[in-house]
Amino acid sequence: MPKMAKSIAFGIFLVILTSLCLPSSADDSAYVIKSEKLPTDLNFMPTLGNGHLGYTIFGDAIFMNGVYNGVGGNSRRARLPNWLNLSVASIQYEEWALSIIPDAYELRLKDGYFRWLFAYEANGLQLQLEQRSYPHRYYNRALIYELFVRCTGAFDPLLINLTQKAGSKSEAFDFASSSTDSNHTKRYKTLHGATRQREQPDLQPKSREIFVLFSDDWENEYTIEVPAGEQEFYYRFVITADENEEVAWQEMDEVLKHAPESLFKKHTEEWHKFWQDFNIEIEGNLEMSRIINAGAFYLANSLPSLRTNRPNNPYYGLSPTGLGRGELDADYEGHNFWDTEIWMLPAVAQFNADWADQLFHYRFAHLAGARFNANMTGYRGARFPWESAYTGTEVINPCCPEIAAQEIHISPDIVLSLQQHYPATHNTEWLCSIAWPIAKEVAEFLVSRVQDDGQKYHLKDVMGPDEDHANVTDNVYTNVVVKKALQFASFTRAICASANDLPDVWIDIVQRMHILYDENLDYHPQHLGYKRGETVKQADVILLGYPVQYAMSNTTRLNDLKNYETVTRESGPAMSWSMFAINFLDVNEMEKANLYFQRGYRDYVRPEFKVWSENKVGYEGSANFLTGIGGFLQAIINGYGGIRFHLDGQRSLMVIQKTHFLPTTMGYSINGIKFAKSKFSLAIHKNGTTLKCLEKGDLDIELSLNSQKYAIDADSSFDLDGNVAFLRTI
Repeated sequence: MPKMAKSIAFGIFLVILTSLCLPSSADDSAYVIKSEKLPTDLNFMPTLGNGHLGYTIFGDAIFMNGVYNGVGGNSRRARLPNWLNLSVASIQYEEWALSIIPDAYELRLKDGYFRWLFAYEANGLQLQLEQRSYPHRYYNRALIYELFVRCTGAFDPLLINLTQKAGSKSEAFDFASSSTDSNHTKRYKTLHGATRQREQPDLQPKSREIFVLFSDDWENEYTIEVPAGEQEFYYRFVITADENEEVAWQEMDEVLKHAPESLFKKHTEEWHKFWQDFNIEIEGNLEMSRIINAGAFYLANSLPSLRTNRPNNPYYGLSPTGLGRGELDADYEGHNFWDTEIWMLPAVAQFNADWADQLFHYRFAHLAGARFNANMTGYRGARFPWESAYTGTEVINPCCPEIAAQEIHISPDIVLSLQQHYPATHNTEWLCSIAWPIAKEVAEFLVSRVQDDGQKYHLKDVMGPDEDHANVTDNVYTNVVVKKALQFASFTRAICASANDLPDVWIDIVQRMHILYDENLDYHPQHLGYKRGETVKQADVILLGYPVQYAMSNTTRLNDLKNYETVTRESGPAMSWSMFAINFLDVNEMEKANLYFQRGYRDYVRPEFKVWSENKVGYEGSANFLTGIGGFLQAIINGYGGIRFHLDGQRSLMVIQKTHFLPTTMGYSINGIKFAKSKFSLAIHKNGTTLKCLEKGDLDIELSLNSQKYAIDADSSFDLDGNVAFLRTI
């Protein structure tokens, strides 16, 4: 029999219900995504998180940041059943039962929650239901389900039947009830479990423990009785979880002290700060605006809350499908790849530099794992693994060991990302405490990995981003990022090391690294022996232009694009087309750029809730594909917005190249561009391009525009008029 409660929760004010049910204002329409139906594949439901906990709406899993189960390549996010997957199944009134099929589903981006609505009217009875689900952004150990009921004309009690579809038992934990009351006045149902397997016993001496608390003690079915004549009713179900039982208890106590409106306000305040700090405003294309906002929202959901009730636990990075997924192979087991640094981090750094710092800190904190990985494969220094999880050792899926062995570009990719982040922040303390230790040890690995034939340095038995070609020599992308990484290691040593003399071998490799180039055809062959016309999986050589920013002529760059655009697989991932768009913009091929920009999102975004797929409709691919979102946002910020970061000696430089209109829009603004502790907006409209300083930091910055120099002050505003703008630290 289902459990029953009589009016177990307190009523809510009518004003709360009324305000929540009002239609969105015109200003918020770009932040509300509505659908009258669910996607046929529930993998494309929204994935929500707060950096500590994550889940997919109506899915069967909850995941906690940094908690993995399984040995080596079998390590994957440790799944908790989705006890928050609650929904009203039916309502009984008098002699009839009403099955609840929601009228509408909404993803509310600005406030950071998902809701489903139902309304019924017959024989004088008027009934409105709203159900909400969200991971709390301030109380980030808490997941919230809320039910709001408004009913008039009922002369008998309503029996509301809730169902819980948590899915099967956890494959990662054996849970048992915890008897500790932690000196709290109220008892909560508490489960305690430890992961069954450790990822790498040498670096993980203990299993990961977890405590899960529930505000109410019921499973599967629950019946709530709403007394006759009660017009407003509220019920909530709260889950808290942490490795520390006391933290989970305290979080539950404090959440339940809040009235509904104050609890919700604490959550929405954090999301409002996010949108105030960064947003992209689109004119004349509401659909694109929603896709952009949803993409930023899904990416931010897997990042840790920046202001929390209790200090955050260490953060374990961004996986290609986010924190709310990770048990399945299709979700990349929740591991970290080069996707983080090359595809997602440039956009994340514009959201908030603190988030970028936390992503880099994950790599810094796992240098021991990278050293272990280098040593186990016969090399020196730090070799970051192709797939990284809890320990930072190699945890590649057992299907594909050759990828881990050959895609060595991930280590210099990380250093390349450090090199591009430093000029954006000009944070010398970070450069020396985080970037330098990573760059130094990666450089040592690269020195031990290259081969010198007396004339040139080579890299053999490698695989570039194009995974269709294995065991190649001198993949040009890999060799270039190795060169870039050693240049940056030399730069950071000069600033951060006690001795300023540079290791001769680093500079020697930079100067003699073999970079394949066909002089006759004026293009870069992908690797030694590559034949023009061979199919490639995804963007590889074209990445030399952007994001690598390798110096070459525009004709060479255009020839690279023309050679590889026709041979890149149709089934390739979304972000490849975004990179084609950016690079075609840089060589002034607008028609091609617009084509690839639209191709990069149009067939990858599912219509109901703007959730991304790794591959286009018709091909299998991962859902909630944050890598594709990262590439798409770079296409707008760094492509059409023209924003690039460089080192200028020991000064930092932000260049705003020629800006371009986004196709199918009337104009747009990128608000919250971060550079050298200041914040800017860039507005691109038909009447011109305007750069404004929104917040001035404590570093002095000058603008060079049209051979004139201007000091940047708070509220500075400049019309760029199609000219290239250079902002430099002084």
